[in-house]
Amino acid sequence: MSLILTNRLKTAADMVRENRFTADVGTDHGYLPAFLVMSGKTQRAVASDIGEGPLENAAKTLRRYGIQDKVQLILSDGLKNVPEDAEEIVIAGMGGNLITAILSGAPWIKDKNKHFVLQPMTHTYDVRKYLWENGFFIDDEKICRDSGRVYVVISAYYSGEKKEFDDFLCYFGEKIQPNNEDGRAYISKQLEIVKSRYKGLSSCGKQDEAKVFLEIKEKAEKEFNIS
Repeated sequence: MSLILTNRLKTAADMVRENRFTADVGTDHGYLPAFLVMSGKTQRAVASDIGEGPLENAAKTLRRYGIQDKVQLILSDGLKNVPEDAEEIVIAGMGGNLITAILSGAPWIKDKNKHFVLQPMTHTYDVRKYLWENGFFIDDEKICRDSGRVYVVISAYYSGEKKEFDDFLCYFGEKIQPNNEDGRAYISKQLEIVKSRYKGLSSCGKQDEAKVFLEIKEKAEKEFNIS
């Protein structure tokens, strides 16, 4: 019996390094660690969640595929109870502001041997900003479509060196270009967010703050040749 992941989770799974101890934080149904174990990409995995309900769902998934002895289920608020020797840390399917809060609550993640696969559903800006401000570098970003929506999956490592960046980079990143349909869709989505912020601030009379978003909008339209 095979397990087929959604495009969003498959993209995250593809970015996980082989033969590493993997932690899936906020696992929900446990599909990602189950897939990694069944495919042979990961020999050891933990699946954590803040709620007992999702862990019960994950337990059902593991039993269904007969791998309940290969994935440890952990009740944990973020990374608090996750083993600190985890090498691959996947946080997918939640808002970017929650992802940054989870990372902020675990000082032990600042380790150059660890790899992070992060898939924010919203607020990608916050994830990039947190990573760059806290000494992480983003080595790759992949775009995927799932259920009619477009998502980004971020691969990052800790370097200890803070990066110089601006708001434009936080919204659009450094790795994504409009050279294919998915790239154009993601950039267009981010541009709509920037436009909405600009219009909202302008309508409230906050012209100084609105000007920042106008500049981001104009730079994006010029750099990506999109409007």
